[in-house]
Amino acid sequence: MKIIICFMSIVIAFTSTSFGQSVMNFQNGTAVEVQAGADICADQININGTFSGSGTICGGPVYLLNLTLIIQGFYNSSLDVMVPDTLTVYLRNSFFPFAIADSAKSMLNFTGSGSFLFFNAINGTNYYLVTKHRNSLETWSSSTQLFAGNSLTYDFTPAVTQAFGNNMKQVDFSPVRFGIYSGDVNQDGIVDASDISLVDNDALNALSGYEPSDLNGDDFVDASDLEIVDNNAFNAVSVISP
Repeated sequence: MKIIICFMSIVIAFTSTSFGQSVMNFQNGTAVEVQAGADICADQININGTFSGSGTICGGPVYLLNLTLIIQGFYNSSLDVMVPDTLTVYLRNSFFPFAIADSAKSMLNFTGSGSFLFFNAINGTNYYLVTKHRNSLETWSSSTQLFAGNSLTYDFTPAVTQAFGNNMKQVDFSPVRFGIYSGDVNQDGIVDASDISLVDNDALNALSGYEPSDLNGDDFVDASDLEIVDNNAFNAVSVISP
């Protein structure tokens, strides 16, 4: 579904003196095009589809993160493309205990690029970028990053050193690209026998559809998914954080 907003404004009135009281959600698969002269306004706007256009999004300061990230199992190195899927990014403070300052959810496209909108970030403040995907290993940026002029660009893909602790796998040699590890099906921070068991059982039952155990994004749980989780479990990959 595509929503085109032109020459008008969608405004959700503030219900208190602080932001966060009114929420506008655009669900997965929604393409939102805000044309010149149009606005989308709310205390909080969640765009889980794609956003384009030269219109404006308002409702307090909006901070834009342009992120590029490859999901290991979803990437096809022969075609240099990735199966699109949603990703959540957390902004964590640069100091212990690295509390979450904000979060945003959006869609990564076939190139691994996505736009994430934050409402509680602060320009000039250092944050770790922490990525969470439904069946991949949580991955942190190698160092803290900051917004300048309400925007930030970060690319995980060109080098393993872009992830904290070099915690990525090379998924392509030409062009050189690195991706976050797939296989943390139960999201406990490590790829191990428990994840293998989940994938194995679902493969045995020929499960299909949008399932956490579908590690390559083809909507089927089978031997190809089992191969991914088995290899990563053998290497005991786990979350590496400050």
